[in-house]
Amino acid sequence: MRAALDTPIRTTAAVIDEILATGYPALIVFETPGCEPCQLLRPVLDTLACEYQGRVLVLRVPDASEGWLAARYHLSFVPTLLFCRDAGEHARIKGNPGRAALRAHLEYLLSGNDRPDPAEGPRHTLEARFGAPAPHGAWQPCALLGAGSLTAH
Repeated sequence: MRAALDTPIRTTAAVIDEILATGYPALIVFETPGCEPCQLLRPVLDTLACEYQGRVLVLRVPDASEGWLAARYHLSFVPTLLFCRDAGEHARIKGNPGRAALRAHLEYLLSGNDRPDPAEGPRHTLEARFGAPAPHGAWQPCALLGAGSLTAH
């Protein structure tokens, strides 16, 4: 049985390395529960996953606030979108830049031509959780700060 890849794939960080190792073009979206810009981005991701089916995997990591994950991928805001190909990051967007900017970055990911203008959009500062839960189940937040909106490699 083949899986239909016409919708975003909800995945965990543990699977990302396996997916990236395939070299297949991928858009990885890091988000957190309750993030309004993340929620507004989901219908756009649904449309783009269908439009780019067979050419780009669209992956959603729904809880980017785990400290090790935030540190490993240098996440300071959600949503953060990584455009990856050949096991490497080719571009990064912090925030929800809208459909046109996402489409331009996906085309750049596929072709390597015509680097799009830097993009950014509404976002939340990520408060990453490190260590064990504090008393009463509350996590101790550690706000991560970053600068820049697009990093092309």
